[in-house]
Amino acid sequence: MKLLILTLLLLSVCLPLRGEPDTGFGSGEGVNGEVLCIAVQKDGKAVIGGLFTAVNGVPRQNLARLNPDGSLDKEFISQAVMGPNGVVAAVIVLPDGGILAGGNFNTAGNLQRTDLVKFHADGTADAGFGAQEGGVATNGSVAALALLPDGSIVVGGNFTTFYGKPRRGIAMLNADGSVAVGPKQTAALSGFVAALGVDSGGNTLAAGKFSDPGQTARGILKLAR
Repeated sequence: MKLLILTLLLLSVCLPLRGEPDTGFGSGEGVNGEVLCIAVQKDGKAVIGGLFTAVNGVPRQNLARLNPDGSLDKEFISQAVMGPNGVVAAVIVLPDGGILAGGNFNTAGNLQRTDLVKFHADGTADAGFGAQEGGVATNGSVAALALLPDGSIVVGGNFTTFYGKPRRGIAMLNADGSVAVGPKQTAALSGFVAALGVDSGGNTLAAGKFSDPGQTARGILKLAR
């Protein structure tokens, strides 16, 4: 019996581990700061956001795109200082191929954009998205983003207004960036939302440090579709 157990232990040690690092991916210097979020496009390219000033030795400000082999996509936001001028905490790929980035910043792509900005697939900033209220999305910061099946957007973070409208910790946006109206509102939420998810039924799940009169559990919230 002891011999059998020992043999099994040796086999478990000797068997190759799954999920080993791809040594051919991302060769180079890497990022000179922190990567806090990542979103993968349909073509295999990955958009990364965080707090950094260079990727593989090439100047890039807090937002960059990598090719499938991990090398820097030099065509995306090719002018180095055109990325958000502060931390990027969340990023998603939109149905039209655009990139939505949220965090704590006030300019991006030569535009005044506070905490939320959309870039076209070629890396130019979308001047029409989020132009209301002078481009000031929140009075706090954005920590999470999620895309709903109908193309609308959920934004979570630490704020009490969104584009000038009362929204506590979570806001629903239409595909054009305008604040949605309807039952999915959280005017009474107290605290902040740090993470978002969408289940198979299209319902929004939010997590963070908050309470809401509509739910007994703290720190977790479900908004029905």
